Amino acid sequence: MLEAVVALAIVALVCVGVLAAYGAALRADVTAADRLPLSALAIERLARIDLDDGALDRLPDSLVHGTFSAPYATATWTVATARVATARVARAADLFDVAVQVRDGNDVFTLRTRRYRATP
Repeated sequence: MLEAVVALAIVALVCVGVLAAYGAALRADVTAADRLPLSALAIERLARIDLDDGALDRLPDSLVHGTFSAPYATATWTVATARVATARVARAADLFDVAVQVRDGNDVFTLRTRRYRATP
């Protein structure tokens, strides 16, 4: 009788582990589905910054923050740029850290990269 109870407890622990893993996978899927459009919007904003031929240390206000059009009218973006401090070569002085943050409600996606922009 004791062996049957122990075997049943082992099977129950395995089932709980499988169900917990399945629940975690479902939560990750929902989070990814919510943040995937935000990542695409951040990439689109970064492409818009690349198209602007002005200096990266003084972006126009229309590129620094704003809202998207429908169907993402509730989403907002902010862009922050900073010159990379450790520039040993003269051309490396034109290297910038760029951070694009897209926010929609409680979901936030931040895209960080570096861009080179020669001083005009």
